[in-house]
Amino acid sequence: MDILLLGGSNAGLHYGWAAQLAARLPEHRVSNRFLGAVGSLYGLMRLMRLGEDAAPPQLVIFEYALNDAVLLDAGWLRMDLLEDTLRAVAELCREQRLPLLLLCLQPRPGEAARVDAAARRALACYRRLSQRHRLYPCVTQQEALGGVRAEDYVDKLHLHAEASMRVAEHLAAVLRDARVPVPRAGETAPPSFRFVPARAARTQGPCRRVEIVSTVYSDEFLEVSRGGSSLWPGSGRLVALMLRTTETAGAYRLAAGGWSLRKTAQSHIRAVLPKVMLLHYVRAQPAAEEDLEISMPAEEVALMRLPEDRTFHGAPSEAPFAAQKLEIAGVIFWSGAPWPRRLLAAIQTRLDARAPWLVLWRRKFSSAPIPPAAR
Repeated sequence: MDILLLGGSNAGLHYGWAAQLAARLPEHRVSNRFLGAVGSLYGLMRLMRLGEDAAPPQLVIFEYALNDAVLLDAGWLRMDLLEDTLRAVAELCREQRLPLLLLCLQPRPGEAARVDAAARRALACYRRLSQRHRLYPCVTQQEALGGVRAEDYVDKLHLHAEASMRVAEHLAAVLRDARVPVPRAGETAPPSFRFVPARAARTQGPCRRVEIVSTVYSDEFLEVSRGGSSLWPGSGRLVALMLRTTETAGAYRLAAGGWSLRKTAQSHIRAVLPKVMLLHYVRAQPAAEEDLEISMPAEEVALMRLPEDRTFHGAPSEAPFAAQKLEIAGVIFWSGAPWPRRLLAAIQTRLDARAPWLVLWRRKFSSAPIPPAAR
């Protein structure tokens, strides 16, 4: 079968769990769509765009618990956004009949009490998702390695080769011996996420569209130079932007509905990777109503006076102000479910509580059989 792997940097290491799992599954077609320093919101974005460039897979392995813990600890991710993101992942897989397997790695223990606490919160969130949507139980390090031990890591975030091999062996055994189900419907209306691609934005001034191809992420990007601006459709809270960071990346402006923020596209990660594909979280989560403007103002003083929404791994720009550019592939909006869906879900929950037999009836007649390839 076709297996899609979505995960962070542990999935991208040449000796990591993803490469070792693929080596143990020669009879299957394994596609690894890893990206480092991103969380489950990036995985949701990839799932929302399935089918744009290839046929849908027959199984998804989802590994972002470690990165979500790091983002929670750093304050760039809130629990409500994490909960809604994971619910949206499960609902998307349910709608597309995709079996979903959650792999939950954790940061190296003992680094700081707050990091350990964030890891516990992230893992609890994933486990709640597994229970609510009747998934296969989360595959954790406790199960795969017998515990979360400092000696299994090469640094704070990455497992060493032997530990990665044991994780891969455990996953291979799960796929060989167990049935990985399609998620069941949740009991409440799912949240709404929308990815707006660069091709949907209207531009003004020095802007151009470019196709960028890389080993981790390929897409049409909008390149905005100083004096250029772009208007993006979409409503809800702005939670993230998909950007490419090069030596020319710098400060830009976000604005809608009377608010304006300054943010930078430059990243410390460029010390390791000269050109970085990264999902940038918007910490303020401001609201937009079909009026989001993303621009590269030509007046430096005015731009620097705006309140700043800091960037995770953000860094000062290396390029002169006038030469700075923004390369953006899309934005993500987040909002609650529309009121009709919330009302319907509330009615359904009350009916289920008064007549439990309705739950069994709905599961019997509304759930399609598990695809044979996922058994």
